[in-house]
Amino acid sequence: MSPLATADFLDQLFAFLEPDKVDAIARETGFIQRKRVVTASDFLALLFQVQGNLMDCTLQELCFKLTTEQDISISRAALDKKFTMNAVHFLHRLVEELCRFQHQLLPEGQVHNLPFTSIRILDATAASVPDHLKARAQKTRQTSVKIQYEFDLLTGRFTFFCLDRQNINDAVIGAKRVPFLEGQELCLQDLGYFHFKVFEGIQHYGSYFLTKFRSDAYLAYRNPFPNYHPNGDVVASSQYHRIDLAGLCRNMAPGEVLELEEVHFGRDAHFPARCILLSHDDAQRQVRLGRIQRRATKSGKKPKQLVQDLAGITGYMTNLPESVSDAQVVELYRLRWQIELSFKILKSYLAIDHFKLVKQERWLCHVYGIFLVFLLSQLMAYRFRNAIWEEEQEISEMVAIRSIGCGLLAKLYEAFRQKKKTPQAFVHLITRLLIRTARKPASAKGTAMKRLHAM
Repeated sequence: MSPLATADFLDQLFAFLEPDKVDAIARETGFIQRKRVVTASDFLALLFQVQGNLMDCTLQELCFKLTTEQDISISRAALDKKFTMNAVHFLHRLVEELCRFQHQLLPEGQVHNLPFTSIRILDATAASVPDHLKARAQKTRQTSVKIQYEFDLLTGRFTFFCLDRQNINDAVIGAKRVPFLEGQELCLQDLGYFHFKVFEGIQHYGSYFLTKFRSDAYLAYRNPFPNYHPNGDVVASSQYHRIDLAGLCRNMAPGEVLELEEVHFGRDAHFPARCILLSHDDAQRQVRLGRIQRRATKSGKKPKQLVQDLAGITGYMTNLPESVSDAQVVELYRLRWQIELSFKILKSYLAIDHFKLVKQERWLCHVYGIFLVFLLSQLMAYRFRNAIWEEEQEISEMVAIRSIGCGLLAKLYEAFRQKKKTPQAFVHLITRLLIRTARKPASAKGTAMKRLHAM
């Protein structure tokens, strides 16, 4: 991928945020209703300067930044009036428009010898009101929010986003993104999204799923010789034989991968899928037993014996074709950890979970603002990652997103807005910075991209 193509990508991305377009969206959402001292693009520039973090800066500090960086004089009271539900709708609308616009910027990915064109990783994180402030937060109407987020590991595109203030079940929310699958996509998700109807939907749209299953899950073989009633009907209880997983896994060696054939999942669903088992060593087994005991102590319920017996086993369920080996399935699921790194960026570096007693509208602007900064940074980071990868060099996705979101995004946006520099002027600077700060020459496993291409 040539530097010119990367510069063209930056040019198109920031054209999406050009002042006229941003102001038009602000008018449509009611954020800006007439000519103001602070325009929508000024507000966006301020947001990028603080990396979207509206909690750690006081109103006085925000006013000071507007004065020093943009030569805009405004009082604290006037700035506080900017944080309205219309401002929340404005930022939400920008996220939605970016979701639609990104498909024009990034081509589909492809990994050689693998049957899918994207790796969609779904999970949720929360920005919560601290327990000791919940009573006082009722006056400001601030509530905890749960963020459902899915992105494509190959391109950096975000494929699903939902901010939930009612804490709806993960499986219910996860089902909402199924109709938007484009076919030949791989969906990675954890146990919170385990639901047979969702898996059926993914298959219906010609895509693939890969998930773990619970240790006490019902797995069975179809019985070729079921019992029959006198009237000729099959005895329902004899149609399937449950698999004794504990007995089957007892003699597995640490690190061994075993695939079971023609397995059906669920006592009532009898859902056919590939079943792959991975055995861990005794140290990992003891760690898992400790987690099981802690959960049991917290819930007050005694853990099932089967769950304890299978503490050293991880089970995977997938509809990937046989051309993807069992070892590759295990390695693919390990890529799910990449979304945890994204959440680490959101919380540790962009401070989305920082909380302060302010009015609800400012709190929601904080959440949406940080997420907008994160999404723009991720799109740029993955574009540069893929370009650098073509030169057979690796960078860390997490370090790249952090570097762009916390340092470069505000400078890029301001330079584009003021037409001081073209995006091409930043390509070599960003590439050099990412290679210098994020290269991993001594890493045994390498980054996710290296492991993926090594399959």
